[in-house]
Amino acid sequence: MNRTGIAFFVLGFIFLVAAGTSSAEEFEIPDAPQEYLDMENPIDEDDVDEDFIKKTHRLYKSKCRKCHGTEGDGEGSAAEDIEIKPTALNAPGYLEGREDGQLFWVTMYGVEGTEMEGFGPESDAGLSEEKIWQLISYMRAKFTQ
Repeated sequence: MNRTGIAFFVLGFIFLVAAGTSSAEEFEIPDAPQEYLDMENPIDEDDVDEDFIKKTHRLYKSKCRKCHGTEGDGEGSAAEDIEIKPTALNAPGYLEGREDGQLFWVTMYGVEGTEMEGFGPESDAGLSEEKIWQLISYMRAKFTQ
């Protein structure tokens, strides 16, 4: 291979690596259908006390922590091996900028093209809608900044 061929090969390789990296960094979670965006969490904020958080922490720990991390920072033990990194739930403004229905939809059905699988009743995880709402209330209580 001559110098020109090598140069094109190297540039092509760099372009491929850069393109793969940027698509992962620029990934945006799609918006939920309007019927989900209009949903309201049935759990009253006043019911999200220490006891609720303690109980729901076990659920978060078993279903979410591996990817989203103990502190909701997106740096769980499995995050290292995931191309499109898990959302940092504790990022300033992240949860405040999301409707409960959006969070419900993502948790229920997952996000296509990512490692975020659905956790709803029809999934392998088989969480009830009530459990999903509990997780959302827990995340808001623990990770809202």
